[in-house]
Amino acid sequence: MRWKFTYASVTGKAHTDRNESGQDFCKAGTILLSDNEYFIGIAADGAGSTTDGGRGAEIACGTLYAKIIDAIRDTGDLSCITDQDIRNWITASRDAIVAESQESRRRLREYACTILGSVAGNNRAIFFQIGDGAIVTGYGPEYQTIFWPEQGEYANTTFFITDEQYLDHLSVNHAELPDEIALFTDGLQNLVLSFAQKKAHSGFFRPLFDALKKNPDDSFANFSAQLGSFLCRNDISTRSDDDKTLVLAMRMTG
Repeated sequence: MRWKFTYASVTGKAHTDRNESGQDFCKAGTILLSDNEYFIGIAADGAGSTTDGGRGAEIACGTLYAKIIDAIRDTGDLSCITDQDIRNWITASRDAIVAESQESRRRLREYACTILGSVAGNNRAIFFQIGDGAIVTGYGPEYQTIFWPEQGEYANTTFFITDEQYLDHLSVNHAELPDEIALFTDGLQNLVLSFAQKKAHSGFFRPLFDALKKNPDDSFANFSAQLGSFLCRNDISTRSDDDKTLVLAMRMTG
């Protein structure tokens, strides 16, 4: 078994109109260990009201990715990874953000970001999340959300890894290995989720995964660029002017 994946992160119109950088970040890849290939996908969304939310998102993704790689190499089995291990990964990521905020002499809240994570392989998958955005999995033709986007007390608010009570808002799920995995930040959630039915729109995900499956293995960069162009389409941008990040992965058994 192997994994095929792609990802793209684009800056929303709300930022480009103000000549600002995007606040999203993602990191994805695979690691081969004892003939088992594991997929790792991380996405983060820096809070729009911050000065360094994008940097916080980058630090969180990079630290989490490294921690997951170490855990896979140490255990070789996802069933050995506990909820406490995942809390430790999250804490290490937050500590890395704290260290940079102190070095830069900036308030921690200026680095606020959400986090979405997945690691899958060898018949198991682990998902975790703080804040909004969502993780969607496919088992056959149907798609389902792992966690529903967590909203704050007021409209357009959520929770962040930099919050004092960050672990209180950490959701973790250990699951059977899905056929397909999608992670996306909140710039896409209103387009691809039905909040009335609390379901994912299969009509959005099915064509993307079909295209990924057909895409040649040696054209990752080209497909990623196409995905980025898709996320910038007018019909999508007019419905959401926020940054948009999408990570797609599917297991290939042939």
